[in-house]
Amino acid sequence: MPCGLPFRLCNEWQRRSFKDLPDELAQYRNPKTKAAAETAAIAIITYLKKKNEEGNTRRIINEDITAGEWIEKITKIETSPRTGINNSKNRPYSIDSVENYLSYYTLHIKNDPLMKIKMIEIEEDDLTEFTTRMSLRKLKNGSPMIGTRTFVGIIVFMRMTFKSYQKRNRHWINPFQFLPAPTYDSVIRDILPEEEVIKLFMPGVLTNTMELAVCGAMFLSGLRRSEIYALKPECLDWHTPKIKIKNLEF
Repeated sequence: MPCGLPFRLCNEWQRRSFKDLPDELAQYRNPKTKAAAETAAIAIITYLKKKNEEGNTRRIINEDITAGEWIEKITKIETSPRTGINNSKNRPYSIDSVENYLSYYTLHIKNDPLMKIKMIEIEEDDLTEFTTRMSLRKLKNGSPMIGTRTFVGIIVFMRMTFKSYQKRNRHWINPFQFLPAPTYDSVIRDILPEEEVIKLFMPGVLTNTMELAVCGAMFLSGLRRSEIYALKPECLDWHTPKIKIKNLEF
């Protein structure tokens, strides 16, 4: 019915439930009867008119944004809410962290069906299905992603993005909080003793430049074989010297 509010404002509130009202309208959150709901609706309209006149109506509106749009914000320093949080702690947002998040999103998450669902409409079942799809994805070697560092990294990243959204929408219930965080059981390997490493670099053991470069990267920088395999020319800074590692799909 006509209420005298801008169409934009009415459109933004059409999906709001009584349980999701701001604290100022807490007494109207659980109407038991039709009359109580009508009274609450009138109170909401009055409240919104006042806020609209003050110019801060949008601050109390849940963002009408899909999961994909929200997660893409996290992957950019200019739009990520974590940028301001880190800066307030005098701890600049790491560019490497952003690039790591971007690789998760681009390689594994971007085209998933979950990305088309609005954040305020996502439920626990949606996240369970997403986690299942991620676990069944195949790596380049044909093995399933479940139980790998990549799988754990993706789920941890997703949990972080949902927690960031919850901080901006205090009344929103984060469905990820009902799902346990994944764990990764890494295999502890014995470190080669120094004398064995010295023998490896003795003349005649490494027969070509490529073997020398690979073994040098492994033992002097601590890179894994998969990380060395994924290196590209742009990852190498010969002036510093420095090797930049990105979370790539090995």
